Amino acid sequence: MLMDAAQLYRMLVFANVVEQGSLTAAADELGISRSMVSQHLKKLELRCATQLIHRTTRKMALTEDGQSFYHYCAELLQLAKQAENSTKPQDKELQGSIKISAPVCLGEQNLIQHIGEFNKRYPKIRITLLLEDRRLNLLENNIDIAIQTEQATELTSIKLGQFDEYLIASPEYVEQHGSPLHPDMLAKHQWIMQSSNYLPKSCLLQNSFGDKFKIKINPFISCNSNHGIVKLAKQGLGIAILPSYLVQPQIDSGKFVHILPDYHLREGVIYATHPFDDVTPPRVRAFLNFIEKRLLPDNQM
Repeated sequence: MLMDAAQLYRMLVFANVVEQGSLTAAADELGISRSMVSQHLKKLELRCATQLIHRTTRKMALTEDGQSFYHYCAELLQLAKQAENSTKPQDKELQGSIKISAPVCLGEQNLIQHIGEFNKRYPKIRITLLLEDRRLNLLENNIDIAIQTEQATELTSIKLGQFDEYLIASPEYVEQHGSPLHPDMLAKHQWIMQSSNYLPKSCLLQNSFGDKFKIKINPFISCNSNHGIVKLAKQGLGIAILPSYLVQPQIDSGKFVHILPDYHLREGVIYATHPFDDVTPPRVRAFLNFIEKRLLPDNQM
């Protein structure tokens, strides 16, 4: 009897059905429809000229021939899994280098703290970190992963998390100047803005009722670094707009006051972007899987 690829696949389907305990579970495991699993079993039984499984609406049981046949099919399934795993290096065997870019604050505040744990899992992977607020061209700079707040349409992007922009000030500033109770009162306050100039900036605030307020801000102090703005705000020099992942821990500890917490500014998204299409190098995929649930904890979003 000539053994073809279709027959081998049906034997693997049969072994999966037995191991999963139902056609539906096997279909989910194999990524095919339940009706397709049923068709494969019918064709297998026709080819073997015997019934392999007793099937009713409530349960499924192997026939005597099915039990004998499953013994060999289970070995075939195990060999197939071993063959596939032989091409996938184990965590500690992954090696090579990864170049990762990220904005300065996000890198220093959230990314760097996880590199040690990643190294313990993958000790042979070398890492280069580029902390830059300007957006870098991945191909020109040989970057494997860019963590950024913009989704690159021409490259593959994975969503890592969301963040809000908060209005914050130090307790000392609030004590001296008061805390605005409505967006209309914001224009009277001193502002620390992320900018390289003193040009006015427009912001849109929206409350939970959907009411929108557009305000025009004249910077009192301008700074091109979020970390610099944090230090300036701590000195009580004004109100600042900063991402939640950077200031939420300091709001929780009382070092900053969240101004107008019922009003929302821009909601941002953090993406991991890479230049690989269909085949992502295992070392890069390992880092993407590792950082996906760690970069922005829920309490910092």
